[in-house]
Amino acid sequence: MIPFYSTVTDEPLELDAGYWFRNLRGTVRFAATVDRLLEDGFRFFVETSPHPVLVPGISEDAVALGSLRRGEGGADRFVASLAEAHTQGLSPSWSAVLPPAERVDLPTYAFQHKRFWLEAGAVSGDASAFGQTVVDHPLLGAALSLADGDGLVLTGRISPETQPWLADHAVLDTVLLPGTAFVELVLRAGRETGCDGVDELTLEAPLVLDGPVALQVVLGEPDERGRRAVSVHSRPEGSAEPWTRNAQGTLSAGTPSTVSLAEWPPPGASEVPVSDLYDRFAELGLAYGPVFQGLRAAWRQGDDVFAEIDLPAGEEADRFGMHPALLDAALHTLGLGARDETVRLPFTWSGVTLHATGAAKLRVRLTPTADGGSLTVADDTGAPVLTVGELGLRPISPAQLGRHRDSLFRLDWVPAPVGSPSPEEPVVWRCPEGELRPVLEEVLKRIQADSTATTVVLTSGAVASGSPDPVTAAVWGLVRSAQAENPGRFVLIDARTDDEVRTALATGEAQVAVHDGKPLVPRLARVAAADAGEPDWTPDDVVLITGGTGRLGQALARHLAVRHGVRALVLTGRTGTGAEDLIADLAERGTQVTVAACDVADPAAVRALLAAHPVTAVVHAAAVLDDGLVDGLTPDRLGTVLSPKADGARVLHELAGPVRKFVVFSSAAGVFGNPGQAGYAAANAYADALMLRRRAEGLPGVSLAWGFWAERSKLTGELDDTDVRRMARAGVTALSTEEGLALFDAAVAGADGLLVPAKIDLTAFRGRPATEIPALLRGLVRVPARRSGEASGTAEALKRDLAGKPEAERVRLLLEVVRVRVAAVLGHESADAIAEDRGFLELGFDSLTAVELRNRLAEATGLRLPPTLVFDRPNAGALAAHLAAELATETAGPGLDAELDRFAAALTAADPGEAERARLTTRLRALLGTLQGGEDAAEEIDGKLESADDEEMFAFIDNVLKPS
Repeated sequence: MIPFYSTVTDEPLELDAGYWFRNLRGTVRFAATVDRLLEDGFRFFVETSPHPVLVPGISEDAVALGSLRRGEGGADRFVASLAEAHTQGLSPSWSAVLPPAERVDLPTYAFQHKRFWLEAGAVSGDASAFGQTVVDHPLLGAALSLADGDGLVLTGRISPETQPWLADHAVLDTVLLPGTAFVELVLRAGRETGCDGVDELTLEAPLVLDGPVALQVVLGEPDERGRRAVSVHSRPEGSAEPWTRNAQGTLSAGTPSTVSLAEWPPPGASEVPVSDLYDRFAELGLAYGPVFQGLRAAWRQGDDVFAEIDLPAGEEADRFGMHPALLDAALHTLGLGARDETVRLPFTWSGVTLHATGAAKLRVRLTPTADGGSLTVADDTGAPVLTVGELGLRPISPAQLGRHRDSLFRLDWVPAPVGSPSPEEPVVWRCPEGELRPVLEEVLKRIQADSTATTVVLTSGAVASGSPDPVTAAVWGLVRSAQAENPGRFVLIDARTDDEVRTALATGEAQVAVHDGKPLVPRLARVAAADAGEPDWTPDDVVLITGGTGRLGQALARHLAVRHGVRALVLTGRTGTGAEDLIADLAERGTQVTVAACDVADPAAVRALLAAHPVTAVVHAAAVLDDGLVDGLTPDRLGTVLSPKADGARVLHELAGPVRKFVVFSSAAGVFGNPGQAGYAAANAYADALMLRRRAEGLPGVSLAWGFWAERSKLTGELDDTDVRRMARAGVTALSTEEGLALFDAAVAGADGLLVPAKIDLTAFRGRPATEIPALLRGLVRVPARRSGEASGTAEALKRDLAGKPEAERVRLLLEVVRVRVAAVLGHESADAIAEDRGFLELGFDSLTAVELRNRLAEATGLRLPPTLVFDRPNAGALAAHLAAELATETAGPGLDAELDRFAAALTAADPGEAERARLTTRLRALLGTLQGGEDAAEEIDGKLESADDEEMFAFIDNVLKPS
């Protein structure tokens, strides 16, 4: 029972809480003071009113709840108040409030708790502990004097998480470090050496803030006039990639200023409205958040513009020389009265001197020129703060922003590293020549054949060439997926002679092309962003987009119309319908969109389409998926995938005529060899090679081997969380639609025939051994050195740990190996989540995760394991017992067959004389007698051995002694 006070009866009541809530009517007013009630022990109050006034007043001394709130007068609010009361220890009669329901038992296992908060680590901000000088600046933390001269390096770390105001500066949907921040950085660096002026500073590459960035400001030695060269460099934090030079220039002693802006506003100046300025900026793609919207008022006097600027409360102006957002807002005066529809950003700065630091309110005078202007900045008293002799602006495009810096790759063929060839002699199988389908069907039949030997699939002219053969290139796509599903089972070699094959095998690599006797291997390399241009689409273009009625096709159509001004689009789909909203929307913008049904693999249909709609550009995005492991792939399923992508690309190539652009939306599956996508990989590899061949023939063509898009389409709509986690473990993350379209622009404007636009998280491989880093990424990821004493392979280490242990202990150790890898495949934090007897299917395994687990266990144990391993063994315990048995057989020592093989080889090499021959014959007779059961058997074969030559003796050993 809980005491309540009610003025309905004007006396304290001890009522059951549930009864009180059920019978509450009207408004209960408290006749006595709250203080007396508290003194009498009342600690729970409910105020039934649409606008509670009691609750806020006593909430510190007691539990006080309202039944209703302003704007929340319905049953939902009342039930929420009941719930709040319940959390304070009361027991409302829920049956009077909630609809009838059945009670259910809780799970029999304990609730699973998981922390998502980062544990606080030890952080030291004292750079002096590392031999550096502490720098008190929000963007720079330490300075290091160079030992071999008078140079200086300042270092820092920039991130919107640590400096939230940076997220307020976005250009064309990209968060950039403002150009004014580079001025602030070099001015702060100059103060360390007495150079408080910037003679000149040129911004060379934008700094995109899509994650933490490591920063260096480098000052050179002074020249005879005391000037120093300065440069600003950046790269993603923790990355091993080369540093990007974002800016360079020259510092010197600044020039004092006597200019004053004390008379304010200037006499005779006319006020200029600023209310719509930031809305117009937004239309141009310049998104300025509150910190950057500092322009408060403006006036014009002749050509000069005067303005008042300030920072929002809470921004730390005093730690900056000139807060970048404040100086950036001063530049916004250039937009007053301008009608330029081009996005232009600061590019060059000359004659910059900082006269005072820490200002939070500014008076600005800007004198515009054709390409920029000059700037005088004072504080709110008119005293000089900063002068800029000359500011230069230049247009900026999405391609130049560098958004593709981390997400656009090309496929290079580089000299193979020194490797270790496999001791196993592989079977070399030369790929046949011919048409696409018959060749792929023969290859499929070969790789599906049951064999324990490693198979080399040998091609000629498929890769590493400016004009590859599309058919054999498709073979590489197919086999790459087979390699991913069966590591160590297949090797791809592109070579012409036996000597070149031996050269390739000596590298130990799984994919090798030999050109001019030199083995080459594929590696991804980043595409430089600094020189990227803007694709030259025009309003006169008529662009055909196959697969254009899908989500990505429509996004691309809108992008071409809105961003690039294309006024005629032809979208094809299977039904010739759809995209009604897009058609209506673009029609209002002046773009005509035609939707047509067309099977792009049918030459007659394509010929009719192009006759009705002559096009100047083709974007081939049509595709169909039929995923499944290569062992289950059939010629019919293969054909289903080949038709729209490979056949469609070929037909369009043959019939499109003299188009200005020819772009294929391919897939990274053809380059990486995605498991479960062998047919799709083959089709896209064919299209990739076809575009390279077009390029070699002087025709336009580029194939974009896309990674994973976040926006789901028919091709990716069935991916579940397990699939996404599997891709994340492989370093693949999702591209947003905005990122993808920016990458499209950069790729189409480039000079490469094959590019891989994909978001790859290289930090996913940090610290992993070389065997776990995909070969394609080894040019991007720093491979850690093996520690002294560490086993050269996980299988060797495991076998060493198992050696000499009893069976039960071996199974226990292998159970932990299995559980750790099951947890990794399913995305669990630890093996604790994997019960020994819980079924794999119940845990959520499918065919692809089963193959991934098989591959991880094969690497850990050194065993060749079947793809059905997980489905043949129902749980972790059974699988561990199976692995223990397999390893026991393998590590038991050489078998009798192997011993006899060695004996035969030794006998052939020895070429024994008569005496030695007689002795060996006697020993063989005795051994055969033991094997076959006694002296009678030995005498029966004695005559054969007496008269046998070497060849006959070996044949006898093979046929009689070796088990069948």
